[in-house]
Amino acid sequence: MSADSVAVPGKGKPVAVFENEHAGFDAVDVYEITARLEASGISDRTARKRHGAKDVFDYAQSLVQVRSAAQVSGPSESWISRDALLEAVRRGIVLVLGAFLGGLTATVMAANTREVLVAGIGAWIIGQSISGIVWAHAGAGQVNRGIARGTGATIVVMLVLACYMAVSLVIPGQDGSWAGLLMAWCWYSCVVSMLVILGRSWYLLTILSVAVTIAALTLVLGHSAALPIVVSVAVLVLAAVTLALVTHLRTSSDRRLFGRGNWLAAVAPAAQASFLAAALSVALTRMPAWEGTALVVATVIAAAATDPALVLMRQRLVWSSNRTPLLRHAARNARSLTMAMSAAIVVISASVSALVVIFLVGDTRVAATVLVAAAFSSLATTSTTLAAFGLPGSGVVFAGAAFLSSEAWITGGNAAGILVAMAFLVAGIGVLLMRVSDPRTYA
Repeated sequence: MSADSVAVPGKGKPVAVFENEHAGFDAVDVYEITARLEASGISDRTARKRHGAKDVFDYAQSLVQVRSAAQVSGPSESWISRDALLEAVRRGIVLVLGAFLGGLTATVMAANTREVLVAGIGAWIIGQSISGIVWAHAGAGQVNRGIARGTGATIVVMLVLACYMAVSLVIPGQDGSWAGLLMAWCWYSCVVSMLVILGRSWYLLTILSVAVTIAALTLVLGHSAALPIVVSVAVLVLAAVTLALVTHLRTSSDRRLFGRGNWLAAVAPAAQASFLAAALSVALTRMPAWEGTALVVATVIAAAATDPALVLMRQRLVWSSNRTPLLRHAARNARSLTMAMSAAIVVISASVSALVVIFLVGDTRVAATVLVAAAFSSLATTSTTLAAFGLPGSGVVFAGAAFLSSEAWITGGNAAGILVAMAFLVAGIGVLLMRVSDPRTYA
């Protein structure tokens, strides 16, 4: 599991720029925006501290750029934007390949299942947190500033993990290799999260395809030097993604600072990822090893499928709202489309789970695994979609619902777990349908 699932933007509590973004939409010029900001209490000191601008006037100019971008972007003639959809598909493939390469590397390093799971979950949560910080700025048209702030936060996290690894090497009986695996995986997740936001999916797809091919062939052929080959490939991937980020940072003049607003932007995506990870971990405790593997694979596939599905959903919603003059018709179309997309992701996740179990162990009795995968994927998808449509708090709530459903499944059995999951799912779908029924949410 990797944090590349930032393909769906992490939505934490927005930085202060969002609170003033509306100031530029109907203003005559940058001077009027500046006057509005100053009237709202924004001073030069506040602009420097919270927004990284030199003064209020500089901050107002950044809002002019946001306004201009919003004005020039009009509805496309076709409801499917091929470039956007292909970009989403590439992001999904990058997610799967990154998770696969991480699993292969952990396997040849003889790490046990628990260590691999903890490292993957840690990387997922941290990567989503960094994604939230970057998107809080990128959503206001300040991508470079977001990348700079995300890099600063990543460096802080890496320093903490480095201290942990150093302590693990000093204390007798502690295994420093796991700490190193955790640190490397978290670094990969954070860097790839930022590269995905920068639109470097082709670059990531190329290097990961080559790396996974080499690692998989090495293990399949049983090469005697499988350990150094696979580890070397993983290190080269880390070096390649780091080089891409450094190259971008060298062309940016934004300072790699971070403040309270940045950390607040990371809270919601981190909480959402933590609840989903906890739900997955609880479910795995009741499953045999191979069925647990199937659930993890199904979860990764569902996360990869969610991004293209959301792109299709948003494009179709915009297209429908522009062509439908009556609000009730647009709302009906939006609800139908949302249900169809959500159902498709659940079917994909359940099918993958069943196929993995049958392929790995030849056992057709996979009902429990399929049901758990479908329930978890449904709630995870609902949570992710709500966050993507501007309701980060609701996303956290329904991620927590996935955790409660897993707990009910463990303590009360299959029937209790399914009933609890269905109740939360109905509530989540209700909130989601209400959200997408208003065209202003996505148009």
